[in-house]
Amino acid sequence: MAGNERTTEPPDDRSTGTAGVDRLDGASTRRIISVAAVIILFAEVVPLQYAMVLPAVQKVGTTWPEVGSNLSWMVIIIALVGGATTPLVSKLADLYGKRRVMLQCSVSFLAGSVLCAVTDSWALFLLGRALQATAFAMTAIAVGLIRDLLPRRHIPIAVGALAAGFGFSGILSPFVGGALTDHYSWRSLFWFLVVYGAVIIPLMWLVVPESSVRVRERLDWPGAILLGGGVALALVYLSNGQVWGWGRPSAWGYLAAGAVVLALFAVWETKTPMPMMNPRLLRSPKVSMVLAVGFLSNMVIGGIGYIVPYMAQTDGEAIKNQILQGAAAAAGQPVEVMRQAITFQGDLGYALGFSLLAFAAHITIGMAVTSMAAGPAAGLWGRRSGLRSPLIAGMAIMAGASALLALRHGDWVTVLIFYGIYGIGFGFYYSAANNLIVETVPERESAIGAGMLAVAQSFGAAVGTAAITAILSANTFQMTSPSPTGQGTVTSDIPQVYTDTGWTMSLWAVAAAGALGAVIAVLMRSGRTPATGGKAPDADPEPRTPVAEPAA
Repeated sequence: MAGNERTTEPPDDRSTGTAGVDRLDGASTRRIISVAAVIILFAEVVPLQYAMVLPAVQKVGTTWPEVGSNLSWMVIIIALVGGATTPLVSKLADLYGKRRVMLQCSVSFLAGSVLCAVTDSWALFLLGRALQATAFAMTAIAVGLIRDLLPRRHIPIAVGALAAGFGFSGILSPFVGGALTDHYSWRSLFWFLVVYGAVIIPLMWLVVPESSVRVRERLDWPGAILLGGGVALALVYLSNGQVWGWGRPSAWGYLAAGAVVLALFAVWETKTPMPMMNPRLLRSPKVSMVLAVGFLSNMVIGGIGYIVPYMAQTDGEAIKNQILQGAAAAAGQPVEVMRQAITFQGDLGYALGFSLLAFAAHITIGMAVTSMAAGPAAGLWGRRSGLRSPLIAGMAIMAGASALLALRHGDWVTVLIFYGIYGIGFGFYYSAANNLIVETVPERESAIGAGMLAVAQSFGAAVGTAAITAILSANTFQMTSPSPTGQGTVTSDIPQVYTDTGWTMSLWAVAAAGALGAVIAVLMRSGRTPATGGKAPDADPEPRTPVAEPAA
């Protein structure tokens, strides 16, 4: 139940006036753990749906074969709508209550999951995915809710546990998703998400109290529209540039328009008396450097999340045999004859040939376990000696693991070890970065602060994936076969199959991004003192005049 626990420490500079509870300093350990656990499990729905649905894209495509390459929009729309709405939804959480907004997001997510599970219309399916994407901000809001409710000494570790929750989804989703899609249809994935939501929503309502922290100001609608629109336009380009052509005016026009809109947002925020987030704070090194590291970190995280599963689930021999059998059938010749006539260019030594379940059991499990342990450990480390150190360590470890994978990735045991090392860096980064936002952003702006970090991370993942796609497109696996005219030979690309060289170059690229992020973290002046759970930044460097609190 919400309970009546009240803080025993001096009151924070909280803008209240709406029903809610203060920090749970007088609560039992069991109560604190239960509140933190439910918040984390509630926010877990975001990475869970992503990790479960992404591997099933091809299976979804069999239901709508007519959409062709537009099938990728079932993934693009999550990043597009999620990235565009996260700042707005996060700000609403600061204005109206974090638990309330998280519950409203969960209802939208639930409705979208049901729609995806039952519809036979491609357009309605995309609408369902867009409704799911509005919950993208829940992880950022969860950081703010943990900050508002938990005793300060527990906040760094709890935020680290929230980061570790991503490891939980990494363990659960491949096993559950693989079992469901093997025995039922892809629609069962969305029904699982419906059941998960139906269980966790009542728990959130009953166990987690609403925070008393509010921002006494009106929503900056022009700023929200400009920020969301600019982010959306830029992400459209980054998500589709490879297909459309990076240099085509019809493609880069989206990027140019997005840049103009974001520039207008920056100008507007300096003029309006109640901006989405204090511009001076957003530009300050203690925040902007964390956002820069967040951008670079997700170039690594998005890149590794694409590279390792793709490599491990590629079956080199099966691909070659399928090509030979198709060519033999088309030519009316035995397969052995075509085996002599067709040659392949490119090394597929990276291809491990795992199924989704085998990949989870052999490789994902290592990364998930290490990241789950590293998240809380980084929070404890930050509480004792400052958050800059685990941030540096996280970026350096992810960069180093990427470099090790670039050097060697031909057997699953090696990949398991290096991927497990990467998981340590993953957990360190997410824990340290979110805790640094807690330490540097005023309490009344904690959700929008974490939301801006999420936007920076979305851009990083999009840029990283786009860069990898460009590298791979220049290193496709090829076959040389007799020309249909009977004279000479013809060399053609094998769609969606890439050479070992392409993957190795991609791994070096993400390693470089991680190394740059580590350098920026080293240069940071903030995070060098023990984490306080957000006690230090209550003073706003540019106070704003309170207005009547928005109606509930």
